[in-house]
Parts: sequence; structure tokens; C-alpha cells
Amino acid sequence: MSPREPGYSAQTGAGAGAFGSEIGFTSALAPKVISRLNAAGVDARFTPGEVSPLGAPGAAFVSLHYDIPQGRALIGYAVTGAGENYYHGEGIGTPSPTPYSDSAPHRTATTVSASVSQRSRELANHLSARYAAVFTPANGARSTFGGVQSVSSNPRVMHYYGFYRTRADARVLIECGAGVTDDALLSNTDLLAGAISLGILDYLRVNGVL
Repeated sequence: MSPREPGYSAQTGAGAGAFGSEIGFTSALAPKVISRLNAAGVDARFTPGEVSPLGAPGAAFVSLHYDIPQGRALIGYAVTGAGENYYHGEGIGTPSPTPYSDSAPHRTATTVSASVSQRSRELANHLSARYAAVFTPANGARSTFGGVQSVSSNPRVMHYYGFYRTRADARVLIECGAGVTDDALLSNTDLLAGAISLGILDYLRVNGVL
């Protein structure tokens, strides 16, 4: 959602699906997740594509998405090592751990420590357990759920730029499904918001934050 992150502004999200676009979907889903977390006593806040405020602390950072029609649902989390992805220009082409000659400038990155990565994986596991329970054919899922990704399996999500614009203790990205393919499920934002918020709450309670 606008404003978009410098260095990634060409990445406008999937352009089809139940809400017309990925941005339409996340605009509908995010307020419902936040509302449920607020009701449970969590100080949950929204950030646009340009993560704001830059470098803010917190217990958790969760980025909501959906994939292209040929994609699937999955969960990524912040890992140590290569740092954020670089692309050609403002986000075109194959992700690289180092800048291309034509990569647009990025904002100053935060770091992902071993403890942040460990907590991020823990949050991802809690989210995965809750999300798998609703990502079913009976609820309209037609693609697959890939669960928590391995460290090297998906650089786009494991080195997502948002993980490097926050100082949250745990940092996770969820692809909620495939646009068009999973529209019957994705249109039920109340169901999805319930599962996502419960996964976050599970993590916060286990860690004594809530």
C-alpha cells in the first residue's frame, strides 16, 4: 500500500483476485487483524508499504500478502545471513543478496540477529498451525499450503525488505493463498483475520508478552 518502500516501488503486488488486487485484499484484511488484536489487549498498528516508523521496536511484525494465481499459501520469517533482497531498478527481476548496478537506493537497514530469527520462526510456527486449520477445501482453498519455508527455499519471502525496516523481536510474512485460485477462501477475510490474530496471540502468550 502507498507510500511504497524505496527500492521496491515497482512491486505493486498481484493484480487479480477477490478484491481486484493484492492491495485491495490486504486493505480489507489488515484492519480486521488489528481490530482483533486490539480487542485482546495488543497495541497492534498498521504500516503502509513504506514501513513506518522506520526501525520501530515491537513484539512482532507481520506482513500480509497473497500470491499470483499459480502460487500458494506459505509463511516466511526473518533469517540471519544475506540481508535484504536487491532488484533491478525499483524491484524488477530476480532477487539478489547484493545490489545490481542499477538497483535503486534503499533506506538504512536494521539487522536480523540469531535471537530475532529464532523468535521469528517460533511466530511463523504458531501462525502456520492456526492458518493450516482454515486453509481447507471446505473453506474454498484450491491451491496448497506450503507452511513455514526453509531458510534457503524462498529468498523473496525469507529476505523480505520489511524484516529490515523494523526492530521487532519477531518478523514474519504470510502469503494467504493464490489470488483467483483461492478467491473463495480469500474473500472470507473474517475467517482469515481470526486465524492470523490467534496465531499471533498464541506466540505472545507463550512468550509472556500478553
